[in-house]
Amino acid sequence: MDLIHEPRQSRSQDTQERLLSALISLLEERSFEQITIRDLAMHAGVSSGTIYRRFKDKDALLPVLYERLNDDLQAWSESCWVEFDLENAKSVTERLRHVVTEHVRFYRQHLAILRTLYLQLRLQGEFSLENVDVQRREMYQALLAPVLESLDAEGTKAPDQARFKVFILVLITSINEYMLFGHLKPVRTLRLREEEFVEGLSQILGQYLSVTNGSD
Repeated sequence: MDLIHEPRQSRSQDTQERLLSALISLLEERSFEQITIRDLAMHAGVSSGTIYRRFKDKDALLPVLYERLNDDLQAWSESCWVEFDLENAKSVTERLRHVVTEHVRFYRQHLAILRTLYLQLRLQGEFSLENVDVQRREMYQALLAPVLESLDAEGTKAPDQARFKVFILVLITSINEYMLFGHLKPVRTLRLREEEFVEGLSQILGQYLSVTNGSD
């Protein structure tokens, strides 16, 4: 992270929060490339010099934004099943539908941030965030535990690690394409409504789990 000074005092932390809020607000209106340090300063109510004392350039804000998103994602995953009726919705498809629906909801709430970070990751490579890969794997293991439990209840063998990884990859890449780039081809051409996407992806993922496990 190209911070010049880590925010240790409460005033400094408050300034960083204001900068993040300003960046997120601006991303709702324009692309990251169109945002200047002056724009950030004006929206955050600070001087450009204040930003430069903390950050090398505006790109140095991206790892901070990524860390914020990672925290939000972790909190979302921990609350994903809180209001879901696990006792009365025990089928694999019902639970997968919930997982897909909740992903779509999270993406909608963080759309500008996710699209920005996704594109920057493709252009610049990974941001250095300690243990993020381990955290993300553990998060998805916990998030999808109710789905695996429903497989077991139906007498279907749980997927091995390779199949489980493919399952997660299909889930995430499909949602990325639909939610982040729905205004582009091929999603735009297909004119796929959100409810159709959620239902179709849930069915496909459920069939994948059943077919692959039944083929042993």
